[in-house]
Amino acid sequence: MTVDGQPLGRGDLVLDAGAVARVVVGVQNLSRSNVDVDSVRLSGSVLGLTFFDYDTRVRTTVPARGSANWTVDLDIRDLDGRATGLMPVEVAIRDTDLHTVARVTGTASVHGSLLSIYGLFGLGLLVLMGLLWAVALLPLGRHAAPATWWQRGLRFLPAGCAVGLFGVFALSATRLLSPTTAVDVALTLISAAVCFAVGALLPRLTGTRPA
Repeated sequence: MTVDGQPLGRGDLVLDAGAVARVVVGVQNLSRSNVDVDSVRLSGSVLGLTFFDYDTRVRTTVPARGSANWTVDLDIRDLDGRATGLMPVEVAIRDTDLHTVARVTGTASVHGSLLSIYGLFGLGLLVLMGLLWAVALLPLGRHAAPATWWQRGLRFLPAGCAVGLFGVFALSATRLLSPTTAVDVALTLISAAVCFAVGALLPRLTGTRPA
């Protein structure tokens, strides 16, 4: 499978907003029955959320023990309003029940706009992170931090998770690292652990005596 002549899954695919993506697909049916193919879908997802998907119908049958090849054009001219940055993408072949019968995954450098849906999603994560930090720090200003270290750490845990999620977005939007399940989980756990430790130690470090 290639997109605009670029093999998917071998390096970073480049998707330019305002263009038409030409997808060339080759399928081999290894089963003993025919497979009715309805459509081809190109999609991009981060943190389990799909930010763009483009479909085109092909309506063909791949015979048992046979193969099929076709070329489709996907109109991605509105991509700049949907996403930008480095993100995982998938090209899926779907049957008449819209179930995926074959897929290829890879990474795409999407040349869109920071004012896209994905950019606004990142802004929402930033606002959420700020609110959670305010909730965590507010009791310290009133000298009303929980008495035990683990309670203070737990108060900072949601803020730490938000830091990790925003870090995933920031690395993706700046094209430094493509989000994957492993990256998402690792960044979230590490930031949560660091913020838990900061919360547990912060009253001691600032000289505040917990109530």
